[in-house]
Amino acid sequence: MDYPEKKNNKNYVFLLILLLTMISSQIISDRTIQPNVARRMNIQDSILAGQYEAPYQYRILKSLLGEVTEYFVSSVVQDPVRSHIISFHILIFLVFLGIFSLMYFYLRLFFSVYVCMTGMLLLQIVIPLGITSIWEEGDYFTLLFFLIGFNLMFRSKEYLIPVVVLIGVLNRDQIIYILAFYVAFLIGEKRLFSKKGITVILVSLIAYFVTYYSMRLYFGFKINHYVTEIQTSTNIDHWDSILGLWVEQVFVFVILCIISYKKSSTFFRLSLLSLILYVVIFFFNSILSQVAKILPAYLILIPMSLQTLSGEKMKYFNNFNFIKKE
Repeated sequence: MDYPEKKNNKNYVFLLILLLTMISSQIISDRTIQPNVARRMNIQDSILAGQYEAPYQYRILKSLLGEVTEYFVSSVVQDPVRSHIISFHILIFLVFLGIFSLMYFYLRLFFSVYVCMTGMLLLQIVIPLGITSIWEEGDYFTLLFFLIGFNLMFRSKEYLIPVVVLIGVLNRDQIIYILAFYVAFLIGEKRLFSKKGITVILVSLIAYFVTYYSMRLYFGFKINHYVTEIQTSTNIDHWDSILGLWVEQVFVFVILCIISYKKSSTFFRLSLLSLILYVVIFFFNSILSQVAKILPAYLILIPMSLQTLSGEKMKYFNNFNFIKKE
């Protein structure tokens, strides 16, 4: 009797995913891809030629995917500028399609359909607020990789996490932090020292360091001019504007998470606490106004906030038979 309702829900979810994907990809295209195409093309060419500065030289995934996409697009669109815009618009569209689809599947483990849709809307709200440069689509690739990792964790396919780390480090070093969330997951499942858990962590670390140093052996160990002293001094000098930015984008979520903290699972409580370390590392290794880099944190902040906003408890943790025990 309720089959038509379930079918309608799927249609609504699909339409929402498509709508949010179109909105987000267009915003990024307008504010990141199109404003200075000549400079973007120069950055891409320099990275592929191995002639760009660290750490951007080693973030090669986006440039490679862009080059491949442009190869096919250029057969139809002859103008290189137009070809670049279209190619990266296609890429970012596919990235956001993956982000919102996986965000729904992730939230659906815990909440009802309409609460999941609310969570997707919250994610879409914060995405454009973090735009700060013309070459930052990599931050959305990072969010996609974290979402893939989270879905693998909760769907008993964690053995694939090392693959996510291996590919993700070609985009951003911060993918390694997914292991902190994985440790929280294992503690919540009371299997931190299980054979599978230890194997996944060790293989992920090997995948990370092998890829990390392989990139530097191939392109050379370039001097990173964006050292900790510069990052921290910039954060301190601009503390007032950074504080305002974080209050606007993060503070409300933190309050909602604190309210739901006691009724949250061990995984989410530990993950929320681990975000303190995430922010500390961020402070010393990046500029805090570049808030797109904290997008993976919303994979913790949004579900916990939804508990407060909706009154629903996370159903996944009421049924641990969902996960195969070792």
